[in-house]
Amino acid sequence: MANEKQIRIGIIGAGRFTNTHMTEFAKVPRAKVVAFSRRSPEALKEMQDRWDVPLGFTDYQDLLARKDIDAVDVVTPTDTHHEIVLEAIKAGKHVLCDKPLGLTGTQCKEMLAAAEEAGVVHCTNFNQRGRTPVGRMQRYIANGYVGTVYHVDVAWWMTLQHDLRPDVTSWRFSPETGGGTVYELIHVFDIARFIGGEVRRIVSMLSTSEPRRPTGDRPEGIAVKVPDSSAFLIEFENGATGVIHTSFVARGTEPDGTTCPRVDVAGSIGRIATDGLYCLRGVSGKQGPLAQLDPGEAYPQPYAQFVNAILTGEPVKTSFLDGLKAAQLVDAAYQSARTGAWAAL
Repeated sequence: MANEKQIRIGIIGAGRFTNTHMTEFAKVPRAKVVAFSRRSPEALKEMQDRWDVPLGFTDYQDLLARKDIDAVDVVTPTDTHHEIVLEAIKAGKHVLCDKPLGLTGTQCKEMLAAAEEAGVVHCTNFNQRGRTPVGRMQRYIANGYVGTVYHVDVAWWMTLQHDLRPDVTSWRFSPETGGGTVYELIHVFDIARFIGGEVRRIVSMLSTSEPRRPTGDRPEGIAVKVPDSSAFLIEFENGATGVIHTSFVARGTEPDGTTCPRVDVAGSIGRIATDGLYCLRGVSGKQGPLAQLDPGEAYPQPYAQFVNAILTGEPVKTSFLDGLKAAQLVDAAYQSARTGAWAAL
């Protein structure tokens, strides 16, 4: 309705990923993106014109100073999240932050504490719960489809090799900017927790298959300082086991050209698995092949959760707490890689 309150949103870091965020906010009836910030005036103007956004700022502090902006969506490089989010909370803004929430669990803990103390809505953009069938899978599991969960397998294989993806830039291969198959694909840790519950301990094996590679912004090549292949074994608090495998060097895509996480869960009376970007397969209460399942209604994306929480006070399903929990798993994974032993959470 025209007279209903709209949540006025500013996007900080209006770069390439903004197109996805704008498309998602357009699906939320009472969300209105009114401002962008980006350091390049030319690129900022181009993005404003593309999306018909009236306000533009080259300094995000000027955006935060506006009293007519209720909330911000932080889409900047990972190494800037901590500072920008704390400044946004200090300015009284509700905050949706792209994943990873911060570069360490310590950073994320400070961000969560600040948001809770200020009483603002906080949300981590773990969009794979809704982009893929994972959120719908969790509903089946919560309703007892597989019984007691015994095993959770998560894999996300993609290629970022230069001959196939020459557009990929160097930040994806630097630890300072949250690159690599541990931090950039932090979605897999959120998925594991979401499906299997809290994790007791983790052991990891990290490797760099291609220690030097060209990138879109560094065609002469860079030294790869992060893992481009990662494997993890996890033990959940409830005794279930999990296997996670991520890769930047595995070729092949889904039939529609996308890459997405694959999740397979086995329990005491059944099994359920994702089938590409949209579908689910499963079997329950009997032995036999996995069959196509009705996935049910869409799982709410963080963009919709965020706006709804501001309007109604209903808690978001992917809060800064989820960002913290995933970051703590990353910290533990790196600790295990350093020591060669299990790392407890």
